[in-house]
Amino acid sequence: MAGKGRRGLSIKARDNLAGYLFIAPSLIGFCVFTLFGVLFSIGISFTDWSLLRDFRDAHFVGIQNYVSMFTNKLDWMYLRASLRNNLYLLLVVPVTIFLAAIIAAIMNKAVFGRGAARAMYFMPYVTNIVAVATVWRALYHPSKGPINMMLHSLGVSMENLPGWLSSSQWALTAIAIVLVWKDIGYDILMYSGALQGINPEFYEAADIDGANGLTKFFRITLPLLSPTTFMLTILGIISSLQMWSFVQVIMPQQMGTSTMTLALYIYNSAFKNYRTGYAAALSWLLCLIVLVFTLVRWRTQKNYTVE
Repeated sequence: MAGKGRRGLSIKARDNLAGYLFIAPSLIGFCVFTLFGVLFSIGISFTDWSLLRDFRDAHFVGIQNYVSMFTNKLDWMYLRASLRNNLYLLLVVPVTIFLAAIIAAIMNKAVFGRGAARAMYFMPYVTNIVAVATVWRALYHPSKGPINMMLHSLGVSMENLPGWLSSSQWALTAIAIVLVWKDIGYDILMYSGALQGINPEFYEAADIDGANGLTKFFRITLPLLSPTTFMLTILGIISSLQMWSFVQVIMPQQMGTSTMTLALYIYNSAFKNYRTGYAAALSWLLCLIVLVFTLVRWRTQKNYTVE
């Protein structure tokens, strides 16, 4: 037949086979490193397994790990503090997105050097977190840091200067400021690309109607950027809820629960307290929280129209 190859395979079958061969490495990697880990974590979340013991010595405990995180006094204290801190860090997401939208809209104009400005904003996002933490620890130094020195020069007494990373009262705020500075470049880059796709006729029609800059920004720009905003919101929520490495690096000496995040609590439970089964249960709680936030944001997403 005309559609057959010499070995009897049709052209469509050969194309499909080639496609399967191309995706096979990624599929195998996903199954080995992701799918297996997911299924394994489900299993061990119902056991009392510890990294200090052989897995064959683990005992099935049912939903005890899930119950313990809410009923055990110490477990609940750490979990509640972690969730509270994560909720505070979630405020970083709308602040970063709003500032990024404004900056991207300004740079979308014919501004001299906007390419260099975008690169400058994006640089912190791709910088190694160890380097970022080292620089900001120096900036946040309570007595010799440039930030407190500037505040002191403006009239703030030494006794009233923020302790930043050395104070449980200021530590989480200090981390939030760094996160806004670090992540805003990525959001600006995404918004800049989205702004290029907006039809300029919308703005021309608004000019004819006598709309000012703020009206055009809130009634045209932001609604048309809603798909990008939705994507950045989901990515920001997931990133905030899964944050532990940056907190661990910028604050190597943890101050109790003042900077404990849920992901860091999972890490400490698994690799410091060796409660691997309990840590697996916590990870599924984190997965559920991320899923809920994603569904809520998806359901509240509106199909904007420019009026």
